[in-house]
Amino acid sequence: MGVKGKVAWRFMTDKVSKTMFQATYRETQNLLMATSASVEEINVKMQEMGFRVGETLLMDYADRIRDHAATFSEFANTLQLAYKVNSGQEFSSVWVSPDKRTLKFTDDDCPLCAGVIINDMPGLQYCALISGVFDAVMKLRGFNTESYQESCKAVGDATCTWTLNLRA
Repeated sequence: MGVKGKVAWRFMTDKVSKTMFQATYRETQNLLMATSASVEEINVKMQEMGFRVGETLLMDYADRIRDHAATFSEFANTLQLAYKVNSGQEFSSVWVSPDKRTLKFTDDDCPLCAGVIINDMPGLQYCALISGVFDAVMKLRGFNTESYQESCKAVGDATCTWTLNLRA
C-alpha cells in the first residue's frame, strides 16, 4: 500500500470493532438461512445487500479521495485499497488477466467468514456481500461487469476468491 493509502487508513477512516462486525454479519447470515428457500436465494440476497453497502462506501470514498481509476483494470488497485480501508487488511492476492477484462481477488484470512464452518449448504457464497460491493462500485463508475464469489473458506475452500468480469 502506498503512502496515500496508509494515510487514509490511519487518519481518514472510521474504525469499528471487528468482533462486532463479524457477529452482526453472522446473525444476518443466520437470519437469511432461516428465512430463505434455497442457497441460491441466500446468495442473491447477500449480493443485493452488498450492492447497497457498496453504494454507500463508494459515495463515502468519493467524498474523501478525489482520484479514481479510469480503466477497469486500474480498479484492481482501487479495490485493494478499499478492502484495506474497510476491513483492515489487504487481499492475499490480486490478479489481472492479460486481456485486462478479468480481476480476481483472494483472501486467505477473510474477515467475514473467519471461524465459520458450514458443511451442509453446498454452493453457499457466505461472503457474497463482497461481490455486491464490487457490483455497485463498477456500475456506479460506469462499467458493465459481473462479479461472483468463486470460493469460500466458510464452506471448506482453501481461500475466499472473488472474480469480476468486464462484459462486452
